[in-house]
Amino acid sequence: MGLIAAAATILVSLVAYDLAINDRDLLAKDRVDWSMFGLVRPVAAFVSAFLLVAALLPKPALARPLIDGQAPLLLGAAYLMAAALLVATATVAVMPRILNETVREGQVLSILTEVAFVLALSALGAAAWRDRGDRARVLGLPRQAVHAALILVVFLILMEEMSWGQHWVGWTAGPMFEGNAQNETNLHNFATYRFEAAYYSAAFLLFVVLPMAWPAHVGPLLKTAEGFVPPRLFALAGLPLAGLLFEEWNVVPYQLWFFMGTLIGIRLALDLWGTPAPFRVAGLAMAILLPLSQLVFVFGGHRMADGYELSEIREFLIACLIGAYGLWLFRRAATAG
Repeated sequence: MGLIAAAATILVSLVAYDLAINDRDLLAKDRVDWSMFGLVRPVAAFVSAFLLVAALLPKPALARPLIDGQAPLLLGAAYLMAAALLVATATVAVMPRILNETVREGQVLSILTEVAFVLALSALGAAAWRDRGDRARVLGLPRQAVHAALILVVFLILMEEMSWGQHWVGWTAGPMFEGNAQNETNLHNFATYRFEAAYYSAAFLLFVVLPMAWPAHVGPLLKTAEGFVPPRLFALAGLPLAGLLFEEWNVVPYQLWFFMGTLIGIRLALDLWGTPAPFRVAGLAMAILLPLSQLVFVFGGHRMADGYELSEIREFLIACLIGAYGLWLFRRAATAG
């Protein structure tokens, strides 16, 4: 608790100084800040990240096993996510302007994101159906209520992503949506930055921090929820969510997630060092690729056409991770059965 309090004090002081002296909103997006304070900001975020990782991650002897019966599925997901991050890095380094033509609404990545969400919904629905006979409760709730909540949340994200069908049917948003940033039939573009911060942060916390922080042994109440907590190897696949920053690089929470992801990647690489080669290589590759790619984005991102392209790639990866999580739940339900 002392480490967490120290990290929180540093972060609050950083944000308060930025607001009072620079009149800068917490979630304001802009080009990379090369001023003195712009250099101090990531140093302070790194220190806070180090303190939080030290506080939250259990010691190796108390951590859950990295390799189990579903390890091949999660290892495949990690390799696919690493490949996507590598392609994004190479594109920004070599031909950054082509990204804009790929990620805009109606273009290939936008369509693939919606398709990935549909597949994720299918996987979550199949997991709920396979788990229908289990009468155990999760934190006091019926298991099917938890499954239903997961499906509902992903369904709402999918519908918001496709503006409730506007992207496909092509209607014009009515007067009710005049304040929408993109004049579309959705709610998240009324407060885009806030929604993105909540969405990206939740994905990082649920798919990276939670699997790493969940210890091998918990109390009876938390034990009931363990079946819905992804294993530690899932965090390896989720690490790219901590990167892909350009417009958001000056935003303190995103910097915090990046440095936490980098430290977690190093921890996973060390833990995987004595495992079979495919796991060892995946851990080492992700631990190197995450910070290396971010250097490319920070120093070369200004050559992109608009600057928001990396955020669209992150949303695609989140959809893919939700699909991998749904498949993991489906296979886990089969094993439990």
